[in-house]
Amino acid sequence: MKDFVLSQQYAVIALDGQESLHPSVSKSAVIRGIAAAKVLEEVVDTDEECRITDFVSKLNEAVELAKGLKKKEAKQIEKEMASMLEADGVLEEIPDILGCDMDYYTAGVELKAYRSDDDIYLRICEGLRAEILEDGVITAECAVLLWLLRESGCIHDLFSVAEQDKVQARMTEAASENEIFRVLWEAEFHSAVESFAGRFLRAKHDLFKNPYLEGVNLAFPYLERRKSIFIDFVIFGTDVKERRIAVMEHLSKMGHYVEEVKSGSETLIKVDHAYYRIFPTTKRSYKVPIQGANLIPVYW
Repeated sequence: MKDFVLSQQYAVIALDGQESLHPSVSKSAVIRGIAAAKVLEEVVDTDEECRITDFVSKLNEAVELAKGLKKKEAKQIEKEMASMLEADGVLEEIPDILGCDMDYYTAGVELKAYRSDDDIYLRICEGLRAEILEDGVITAECAVLLWLLRESGCIHDLFSVAEQDKVQARMTEAASENEIFRVLWEAEFHSAVESFAGRFLRAKHDLFKNPYLEGVNLAFPYLERRKSIFIDFVIFGTDVKERRIAVMEHLSKMGHYVEEVKSGSETLIKVDHAYYRIFPTTKRSYKVPIQGANLIPVYW
């Protein structure tokens, strides 16, 4: 199986589920991360021991590039990385799950999203999780990948709240013993994303608050990457399982990989690489009640 450099590993994780045709706040954060990763892989993708002065220089360069990235440059970076991964069979474009929402598919709006190859996505994610959650040496590549995911708000897709506490503890310990990890973990570029998003979403969202984990103090910046959607269908005379099957069939027809996943006493559905809860509900359109179900993203 092909080995991927830092920026490609990061892109496989972070581009997954992102809109491909239109800009978004979360995708802007991801592209900034790819730009930073390309700079930092020059010092971490090597067999030679990295000197602190070399690393700090590249880190400063990466942060400044990410903070000052222009729209035209970001679009070019996205195009190049997506094309590279698509050529390797690692990334593809599929209908965005938002396109399964009643308001969008009835209006004929075309929405596309990136989906990473399942095997490669899991290999990279599980390798990262194993290294940071288990005792042992943390490599510079692992630390930088975690930092990139933290700064672009993607870390919540990989680690539960309890695991985030362990990630923070492990990196804090590593930073106390290694100067490279210390300067890395103190560096930030997400402030640029916060400023950008605030102009458009201030009235609707608290940018760094997870709306599905109210009351929980998250250790890392949060960006809402997943979407809640409403799917319309007749639910009279059906039980919970039948409604869940109806939702899964609709999503499958729209081009998604869908499966049931047991989580304690409840059953979730996994759509591509994201998990959702289903809630039967009624939505009104021009005062006409429409029966259906809401899909709400699950963050562990």
